[in-house]
Amino acid sequence: MPKLVDHAERRRAIIRAAWRLIAARGIDGINMRDLAAEAGYTNGALSHYFSGKDEILRTAFEHVLEETNQRIEQSASGLRGLSALRKVAYEIMPLTEEARLEARIAISLWQRALTDRAMEGVNNAAVAQWRRRLGQHLSEAIEDGQLAEHDVAVRADLLMTALIGLQVTAVLDRAATSRKSQIALLDTVLAQNKIPGSGENTTRGVHT
Repeated sequence: MPKLVDHAERRRAIIRAAWRLIAARGIDGINMRDLAAEAGYTNGALSHYFSGKDEILRTAFEHVLEETNQRIEQSASGLRGLSALRKVAYEIMPLTEEARLEARIAISLWQRALTDRAMEGVNNAAVAQWRRRLGQHLSEAIEDGQLAEHDVAVRADLLMTALIGLQVTAVLDRAATSRKSQIALLDTVLAQNKIPGSGENTTRGVHT
């Protein structure tokens, strides 16, 4: 009886191989021959799962964003206001080694997004989704008396810009982006409109 092939798992294995190569070499250092060898397949075998390098890179980018979104859903489920906002921010911030690796991959793939409209669209849709969720939790924090009234759209833009900036600096300047320093930056941004005595548990540097 012929052996059943898990097509989806094969695609995931190829994407994981692509992640490893992109993290080690950057996007310019990845080619189909090396990718096939890293994934444990022949060069021609990749064509059974992807149409070519462009599709592999787009899928790799999508998987980085999907991993982040899954963590956000698990971490912020059932929360609202500043507690939920912090959980969302923590999953976007490169606070762990896994998240730093994803940031390294994402930065490399942004280079391709400059000329790949499909990849550009994937990136912009993800950022817009994160920005809307940040805005939602900022609005909840105002409703709950945790934050003073402010322009939610502007504050969500500020937070989103800071989080993306941390992804870049975490890759380029690791010494300046410890977990403690990243959380201190987030605390500073949120403190601008925080109402004293609002009751949020924000022991600096040790959030979970």
